[in-house]
Amino acid sequence: MKKFTILLVAILGLTSMQTVQAKQSKSKTHSVAKNPVKKKPVTVIAESRKVDEDIQGDIDALLEVTDIPEENRAIRVEPSDLTNQILSTAFDYKGVRYRYGGMSRSGIDCSGLVATAFEDTSINLPRNSSAMAQVGEKVRKSEAQIGDLIFFKTRGNRISHVGIITEVFDDEIKFIHSSTSKGVIVSSTKENYYSRTFAQINRVMTEVENESLN
Repeated sequence: MKKFTILLVAILGLTSMQTVQAKQSKSKTHSVAKNPVKKKPVTVIAESRKVDEDIQGDIDALLEVTDIPEENRAIRVEPSDLTNQILSTAFDYKGVRYRYGGMSRSGIDCSGLVATAFEDTSINLPRNSSAMAQVGEKVRKSEAQIGDLIFFKTRGNRISHVGIITEVFDDEIKFIHSSTSKGVIVSSTKENYYSRTFAQINRVMTEVENESLN
């Protein structure tokens, strides 16, 4: 009986010790959960540098003139001496007031200005813009050159205005002409009025320039 009592006490003591160890282990688990180890933030320096390089590359591409598509650049055609002479005569009248039928510095109309500018060439241009539109070769707007004639339909469906092209760009043509309101000035096809009334472009210089080369 005494031996049985001793064995029972030993078993109870072992069970009690295991219970205490289990509680201590559980307590440590909770303690770890309450105080988790902080992780270091993930670095993004490499990605940030890559973004900066990409942005710089885009800026360099925009600033690099040689990368601009050819069709978006200004069209530069060197005018001949004869073309320069015609334009020089036309610009001598810049600022002269408009006068219907006029062909002098006291007043000049659109066809009068063009006819006067071409006086020193072998091209005999008609005296009105509608007839001038029948002279030379029609060319597309994209093929326009300095010295070509540019026509407009400012009165219904018939050609009623003419000028001489002075500058050509990919999306704009500038021309000198005699306007009814401002006299001899330089205007642009970007202006709403001339954009709406544009009719055609004629090249009348080809034959004269070919003759001068022979």
